Amino acid sequence: MSLLSFIPEMSVPPMLPAPPLPAPGDRWALFLDVDGTLLPFADRPEEVVVSDRLRVLLADLYATLDGALALVSGRGLVDLDRLFGAPPWAMAGLHGLQLRHANGEMRETRVSGSRRSLALHTAETISRAHPGTLIENKELAVAIHSRTAPEHFESVRHAVETALPQLHGYEMQAGNLVVELKPEGMDKGKAVAELMASEPFAGRVPVYLGDDLTDEYGFAATNLENGLSVRVGSREPSLAQYTLPGTDAVHAWLSRVLNVIKQGAHPHAYPSGGNA
Repeated sequence: MSLLSFIPEMSVPPMLPAPPLPAPGDRWALFLDVDGTLLPFADRPEEVVVSDRLRVLLADLYATLDGALALVSGRGLVDLDRLFGAPPWAMAGLHGLQLRHANGEMRETRVSGSRRSLALHTAETISRAHPGTLIENKELAVAIHSRTAPEHFESVRHAVETALPQLHGYEMQAGNLVVELKPEGMDKGKAVAELMASEPFAGRVPVYLGDDLTDEYGFAATNLENGLSVRVGSREPSLAQYTLPGTDAVHAWLSRVLNVIKQGAHPHAYPSGGNA
């Protein structure tokens, strides 16, 4: 049974509190989604920009956490390296289909060229039938973006579901105005669990920040480890325990986390205005 099947059904979702800051002596491991969490969305994935300020913040967190920081994204590793300047920290790309450990060791799911070509052809056919949608070829996976044509999102999702029986070994992953065809058997939660089994993450408290349905797998894995799961935005329902309203609030909270760890200060909750 999928971990997402445990997302509670609720007519009036409870208000989630803002995430706490680490107490003195806490050993956190940060797992950070990228689009919608660290970076605001753009109409086209290639249009997003990482500010120098964010690069410095992440580098400081990485050093202060003794390397226990990882990006967990739907983007591929090549794209993540392009955005963040080939950083030294661990990264899970394509929802964990690609994974680079903190020691540089690589792991990537293998998919034949013929299967990749069939998935790409299927996605292109669906996109052509929905003007305004965009194709993002991620090699192992392919995404159909509806951000510039949101009225087509549900129709695209239905078309992908209909095509799945002809795409052996692939599954659909829906997100924020995007539908992906990706090899089955891997998700962000499994990527987090794999990283938590190795240094420098082992024995630490996982703290996962994400905004999208794909991040629910990360929330589930984090909750199983008694960690902190933080939803960015107001999407409901969710397995997350805490919330931050948007990317600016994420940056502000991460800055406070950094200061607390560096100074050993007593924690205070994120300002109440940060609740979604």
